[in-house]
Amino acid sequence: MLSATTCFSQNECCGIYLKANDYISHKLSYPADCERLNKYKITTDPIFQPDKIAIRQDGVTYRIPKDSIYAVKNCDGSIIRMYAGSEYPLLNPEETIMIYKVLGGSESNDGFNKTKYYFSKDAQGKIEDLTIAKIKAAFSGNRKFLDLVDLEFHSDAELSAYDNINKKMKINSVLEKSFTE
Repeated sequence: MLSATTCFSQNECCGIYLKANDYISHKLSYPADCERLNKYKITTDPIFQPDKIAIRQDGVTYRIPKDSIYAVKNCDGSIIRMYAGSEYPLLNPEETIMIYKVLGGSESNDGFNKTKYYFSKDAQGKIEDLTIAKIKAAFSGNRKFLDLVDLEFHSDAELSAYDNINKKMKINSVLEKSFTE
């Protein structure tokens, strides 16, 4: 039985978003009160069915194909978006340009695991590598924003910076600036 609820507090509940519009409206399917975690569990990578999400709720296990799920919301408030067969942890759930941080399995030259950043133009957008060229292509109709990107960012690595003053990702501060100036 599929149930849905709307949750407004980060720690109020967890569950899955079936569609982008569910995410936008905070409508969770298979919701659970995070206080009852001993009776609820979401597994995003089951060993024998890697293409499905397993949800254990009140002793019943539901298996839902990953390709029919938009995102998973965990009780700690973290959100993992499902896209093209992969999982993308979302860094900034309340912002327009969504930034995803994926820790790689291979080591870089300095011995640390590689971190790769991705973005989507909005909640409904496709997920792409976070590069200046791809940001410019995604926002090609906003000339002011493109000019500000040229002024503010000199390398792809700078796109994942956090703006401590405005308490959001810097790319979103720049996007907002393009609408006000």
